Amino acid sequence: MPQLQSVWSLLALLALAFIWHSSASAAAGSTAALGNGDGPGRPLTTFVDLLSSNERFSEFLHTVQRLRMVIPLNRVRNGTLLVPTNAALKKYRKEHGEGASRIAGATYRGLSDAQMWYHLIGDGVIEAQDFGRRTMVWESLSRPEANDGSAAASDDDEPDEPPKEHVFGVMLKTQLSTSGTVTANGVAVLAQNYSCAAGNVYLIDGLLEIPPPIQEVLHVLGDSFGQTTDSADEYSAIEKLLASAGWSDVLTMFSRSSEATGMHTLWAFSNHAFNSQFSYAERSYLLNGPLFVADDEDLRQAAVADVRAVASRFVSSEPVSIARMGAGTHSVLSLGKHSNLTLVVEETHGSFSGSIDGQPLGRLDVIARNGIVHSVEQMQRPDSLVFSPQKVLVGLNATAFVRLFKDAGLGDYIDGTRPDRKLTILAPTNHAMDEAFGYDLDDGDDVVLSAKERVQRSPRDRQREWALYHIIEGQYSIEDLAQTPLVRTRLAGEWTDGRPQVVKAQVDQAHRALGSHVSFNGADNILLEPEVIGNTTIYLLSSPMSTPPRLVNALIQNLDLSLFVAAMGASNTVDEIQSEAGVTVLAPVVNAFASLGLVWSYLSLPGDLDARADLSRLIKAHVLTRPVYSDEIPMHTDSSADMLVVKALNGNKVGLYRTPRGMFAFVDQSEQPPFMRRSARSSTSSRLASVLDSSSLKISEPDMLLQTGVAHVLESGLILPLNVEITSAKLLRGMRAHIFADLLERFNLTYVLEDPRGEARTARSSDGDDENDDPHTVAGYSLLVPSDKSWRENPAYRELMRRDHEDISADDSDNPWRNATTSDISHYLGRLVRLHVIPIIDSSPREASEGKRLPTKQLALADRTTYPTLLDDVTLRAHEFATDRFSLQLEGAPFYQTPGGVPFVSVATVVRSGIARSGAVFELDSLLRLPPVSSSGPGGWKRVAWNAAVWLTGIGMGSGLLGVSGYWVRQWWTRADYQSL
Repeated sequence: MPQLQSVWSLLALLALAFIWHSSASAAAGSTAALGNGDGPGRPLTTFVDLLSSNERFSEFLHTVQRLRMVIPLNRVRNGTLLVPTNAALKKYRKEHGEGASRIAGATYRGLSDAQMWYHLIGDGVIEAQDFGRRTMVWESLSRPEANDGSAAASDDDEPDEPPKEHVFGVMLKTQLSTSGTVTANGVAVLAQNYSCAAGNVYLIDGLLEIPPPIQEVLHVLGDSFGQTTDSADEYSAIEKLLASAGWSDVLTMFSRSSEATGMHTLWAFSNHAFNSQFSYAERSYLLNGPLFVADDEDLRQAAVADVRAVASRFVSSEPVSIARMGAGTHSVLSLGKHSNLTLVVEETHGSFSGSIDGQPLGRLDVIARNGIVHSVEQMQRPDSLVFSPQKVLVGLNATAFVRLFKDAGLGDYIDGTRPDRKLTILAPTNHAMDEAFGYDLDDGDDVVLSAKERVQRSPRDRQREWALYHIIEGQYSIEDLAQTPLVRTRLAGEWTDGRPQVVKAQVDQAHRALGSHVSFNGADNILLEPEVIGNTTIYLLSSPMSTPPRLVNALIQNLDLSLFVAAMGASNTVDEIQSEAGVTVLAPVVNAFASLGLVWSYLSLPGDLDARADLSRLIKAHVLTRPVYSDEIPMHTDSSADMLVVKALNGNKVGLYRTPRGMFAFVDQSEQPPFMRRSARSSTSSRLASVLDSSSLKISEPDMLLQTGVAHVLESGLILPLNVEITSAKLLRGMRAHIFADLLERFNLTYVLEDPRGEARTARSSDGDDENDDPHTVAGYSLLVPSDKSWRENPAYRELMRRDHEDISADDSDNPWRNATTSDISHYLGRLVRLHVIPIIDSSPREASEGKRLPTKQLALADRTTYPTLLDDVTLRAHEFATDRFSLQLEGAPFYQTPGGVPFVSVATVVRSGIARSGAVFELDSLLRLPPVSSSGPGGWKRVAWNAAVWLTGIGMGSGLLGVSGYWVRQWWTRADYQSL
């Protein structure tokens, strides 16, 4: 048995020797090359033979044997092998060890088969002088697909099989350093050159590391681009572009797709080059567009097609080396087979430069595991790529806005089919769109009142209106908006009488660097500069911009206009005004109504039909029958009296004009205001300015946008049209002065409530001379009206009421008028009422003032001014004790009834007032007191004559007394010198 085992062992050794010799004599090559015969004159046949013959290669051969690479390596012909020294291999193993992570394929003590094959160049036999001649890129036999665990060089290839499609190997680069040393991927190539039939072998002073994938190479290029912390991301744009195109596998090797396992060339542009050719929105569209429109297949496919059209110009489907191509013009196939790229290579003194499709190249032949990278210094915008407003909106991630336009049938505004139309688009962000459509776009009203009928609007109609309101006719830059803040939109309908709705732009130059330097209706633009695409300018809004609200909804946002809104409600004009198409509302503030005083008390009387009708006329006088925005109001100059005259719903006319001091509404309500007269143009500028200033209301807040037009807020004052007839009788009703009105009727004084400039008045009675009641001089009457409470506190009035109602049981026994006659009481009260009536003297002819309202200045009280009353020779004096606060007292008071007696004072304070057509009504806090009868004497010229008579009598009596005294003294003095006889 032992002899038999020895025989079998000997036969096995012979068989192994035969198999080894057969494999050594049958080695194959490739273009790298797999061959079948020994080279002529070569003492050794294969690379394995050569490695086995020299102790210097023992460590490398040992690794080859362990990685089971002997048979495929024996088949290689016409190649060049770079063998690390034993010391280099030992050092590498020591540093990495067996536990090192496996790069690809089988691993032995930190070395993989892919890395070992990377030391074999398959470009033929390279002589030493070829290495040192110039920089060159070589193709190794390490295949990219080996990175997924398969063998790098298959031993299944047979020489008789038809040639397969060439699979490129990982590239390596040799170059001559400044010291004259040849390096391969930075590892020094030693001078020794060993040859065999399969090719040449060179010792190298280290192991060749398989370069990282293209993605990591880009990061390394970024690090060498600059010193900033973000320099590693300098090529992030091309990474994102390929990801957006669905070609991320070109950069990485994480999948089994053809792009991931193949070799490519990346013509890598920097972020700076990319940014210089595309705007923010265009860059965002190319890098993120397919992701932004992932839920819209049509838009996604269009975006992917655009991205690939750009990306394909920077990716080739095979490794393209500038050094391997050599000088000349070459055609290179792009990825996706969109088109061929034109590569122009120039060589100067052994150095290469070039361009790809006219784009100059920088760094050349940067080796990556899955291809080659060249940096593009200056990127050119592809002529085939045409951006439309829709693409830019997608790039701004305003995709909800784009979908709204498509759903509303407005796609032709943004799809670029009408490039000649000039537009400005205000696009809210997706977040803003969510907010906008989170509530009803019609402010809660499904029915909108139009000029003639009610129009039911569907949700689609409301969305269409909302979208049209975000399209501005014409192109507007930020500088244009600073000059023209009111811009017209494409939204125009029946509720605006066919006129376009307006958007208000506000430019803030002080905060322009913050990006919110322009806003539209309060919605900020978040772009530092708008996007301009041909004839379309796009602004991106940070918040929703709803369509203009209805009148009441707009006015109630301003508390100063709350009384105007209440007045519309009280006059039942809200529906009528809101349904009017195309209006301008001149909105008075609260103080304007409060300044009316007793007039507002009358107009706001509940249940009074006359008051409601007058209030309705007043409100309608502020509503003009066409929308007039501030930029339509003409400039008023010294040489021109031009103004825009518009008719109001009430029938009155209002003139609108502007000056350097602001905008004004000319509200002269005379029957023929100056702006209607032909002579107005020929009048002097000073006279014209005087007329305008006295009858104009300043607009403090212009252009409050409405669904049916526009509103302007008046700083102060309001329009009181001619057909609002405010009489003194109405003002008495407004202050509820029923007792004073009854007393006027009781004493036949109701004529003071009428306009004395009108038709002939009925006979009227007065106390004494009636010269102040001359119809040719009296233009009206102002009434000093105490409250009903003040009258009820007057003893004489209480006693008269007791007798009128025969209320004998009334307990008022202490009343000093209890024993007076009714005639005395009536006489007293009649005089008291006349004391509270001031006749207004007008020196102008009746024909000149008839039919006109008396000027307010003529009716207002003035400080330290004396006013006559209907009582002869009794006048009142006004005192302004605070701003616009007056008191009235008898002229000459206080005075004394008797020497050393109690001073007599008759004074009352004005609480409220109101201006009527022919007079004013002043509400007093108390009754004025009649002057005492004893102190009353003749007045006028009689008073002068009386005073003269008293003085003359006094002088005569004094002179007579002086004469008698002098005579007596003379007689006494004369007698002193004589003696009696």
